[in-house]
Formats: sequence, C-alpha cells, structure tokens
Amino acid sequence: MLQPPDCPTCQTPTEVVFIGPADRLDGGQTNVWHCHACPTDWAIPVTRWPVADGPDCPYCLTECTSWAALDPDRHGDLWTCHNGHEFVLTLDGTVITPGKEDLDDWAPVWPPHKRDPKDGDAA
Repeated sequence: MLQPPDCPTCQTPTEVVFIGPADRLDGGQTNVWHCHACPTDWAIPVTRWPVADGPDCPYCLTECTSWAALDPDRHGDLWTCHNGHEFVLTLDGTVITPGKEDLDDWAPVWPPHKRDPKDGDAA
C-alpha cells in the first residue's frame, strides 16, 4: 500500500485519502488529496520525468516512456508514452492498461523475461 502525503495543515498522514486526478485551468494536471482529521483539501501537481530504462508502452511498443505519477487506486506507477498512451506498472511488475484493471491472464509483466509464456504467470 502506498503511503499518502502528510497533510499540509495538520501534518497527519494517517487520515489522508486520495480523492482523484483533476485538470487545472492552465491545462496542467494535479492529484487531489483530503485530510479527514482537520479537514483540508489540497492538490499536488503531476510532474512527468523521462526515464531512460522504463517499461515499453504496451500499446505501441515504443521505448520512449515517462513516469507520470503514483496511482493510488492500483498501487503502482502511472506511465505515459510520447504517443499519449497511459498504463500502470505495479510493484510486482504487472502492466495494467485502462479497462483491464482485473489483472487477468493477458497482462504483460515488465521486464518481459519475468513472464512464463506457457501459463501466463510471473516466474
């Protein structure tokens, strides 16, 4: 489970919950958080960094991917490619694409050598 950020008002991390993503007026993106202890709502801007050794895009197989943010709903990292595709890489290496959150047998694993093609399970 991911550790939420500390509340900027009361510094309590245990009462903080993820509300969801939001778009800013200037076109940027943020992740919105809420503290049940005080209560305070705040947003953390989403920052994307290019990563030289990230997972390939499961849609177009490009190697040019960027880490976008933590994905609290799926307990992994959100990635994007330069073609605009988004996917999640979980802590165990499973790649999740939108609409396939149930982690069925098709889900690729990164690095690719971890997947056993005979049974679809991670090695």
